[in-house]
Amino acid sequence: MSNTPVILCVDDEAAALALRCLVLSSAGYKVLTASDGAAALELFRCIQVDLVVTDYCLPGLTGAQVAAEMKRLKPAIPVVLFSGLVEAPLGSEHADLVITKGRPVVEFLSEVGKLISQLKSSKVIEA
Repeated sequence: MSNTPVILCVDDEAAALALRCLVLSSAGYKVLTASDGAAALELFRCIQVDLVVTDYCLPGLTGAQVAAEMKRLKPAIPVVLFSGLVEAPLGSEHADLVITKGRPVVEFLSEVGKLISQLKSSKVIEA
């Protein structure tokens, strides 16, 4: 069994999804992808993930709606909401972190690392 953290990335823009996947896999994470909220929720229900990174603007469900449902299903799993909006988008309170698109990659990876470390620490305490 691998200790490599698994991150689910959700974005309907193939180029953005591929770039995020490349950045995260290069940093040592295993990355699963979904191109819409329904597919993301299906994966989330079936596969153990350590963190979710979702775009806010998705077809059908918004990233905030996806985050809300994921938190209802598995409250301990951190959800990062990516947004191109300057203001926090509607429903962003369901995410653990809102990141504005265009932030430096190193900051994004640092935030992801912190959330995964917090998750691992809470699992040790629960065990």
